[in-house]
Amino acid sequence: MQPKGLGVLQVEPTDHCNLSCRMCAPHFEGWETVHGIKKGYLDPALWRSILDGIVADDLSLDHIIFQWLGDPSLHPALHELVGAATERLQGRVDYLRIDTNGILLTPARIDRLLEVASPLDGDGPPLLVVFTVDAHTSATYARVKGRDALPIVRRNLRHLIRQRGAMRRAVNLQLQFVVQAGNDHEITDFLRYWSDLIRCQGGASWHDEVMFKRLSVGGGAAGQAAADDRYEQALEGAGITAGSDGAVNVLTWERRPWQEDDGHRGARTACPGLWLTPVIRHDGALMMCCADLGGELALGSLMDHSFAQLWWGSRAMAHRRAHLAGRFEGVCAGCGGINWYALTDEMVAEAEARAQ
Repeated sequence: MQPKGLGVLQVEPTDHCNLSCRMCAPHFEGWETVHGIKKGYLDPALWRSILDGIVADDLSLDHIIFQWLGDPSLHPALHELVGAATERLQGRVDYLRIDTNGILLTPARIDRLLEVASPLDGDGPPLLVVFTVDAHTSATYARVKGRDALPIVRRNLRHLIRQRGAMRRAVNLQLQFVVQAGNDHEITDFLRYWSDLIRCQGGASWHDEVMFKRLSVGGGAAGQAAADDRYEQALEGAGITAGSDGAVNVLTWERRPWQEDDGHRGARTACPGLWLTPVIRHDGALMMCCADLGGELALGSLMDHSFAQLWWGSRAMAHRRAHLAGRFEGVCAGCGGINWYALTDEMVAEAEARAQ
């Protein structure tokens, strides 16, 4: 689905992580730094200042994801970050989202998150909590994620389901399974387990999902076509398709993640990510793309500039116009270009008008 406004903003609470998932090179390989800077945590005061700037510039976003190259649950003030966005962005964002492995979302921390979330019958943006589980058994969880924490994750999830009902909070759930070598044999059991739990303990007041996601390999690098084939064969073999039974919504990823990869070559177009996927790094830098780990497309610091100044500034416009002219340089030269959003004629026309 095409996002609205300025698109999907990723906010990085931290680039620290407590797992070493095979699909995540920085943490699986133990990089000392993820972005070429010291690992750290987003300052809640800086985040509130950024939010004030978004309001002052009258900007709107489709949704905000609290996660980039770490697990947001490691941030001790995650509830403050979410609470500030809930309070300040009413009417400017459709929903807020947290992507987490869920290990450190203990019952006490879940209660704190629920306290700052919008009421079920309120006007504030709802919260979607995405648990990246990726396994049905403890052995498989340990194999793909580096250690076994599946019982802890299940305990925390059950508490969240019960407490959101008791507190009447607009908090929806997504249980995510990234299909890859070593776990694809468990997709049927995974769907059955979580569907049964949500059907039993969820309710019509919430929109809960089980998502089967394609593995993304290095921006469309070698192995992407094989990963896509594995995904399609696994879902077809299990008879899993997108749909809803009234209590649980099953989501599948129909599009290939990258415009180009090692199995699909063609005329590459300008990457819609340069228009629709801004990222705020934990140190306050505004980035143009979530695939740019090294920060080559960093636009500047939100400590010194507003979001609008940087996002529509000359550096950003130069990158966009280079793509429109068919020039894919630097980090973009080795990337396949994101394929889950589209670059519309209106977006191109606005870019050209702003450049002029």
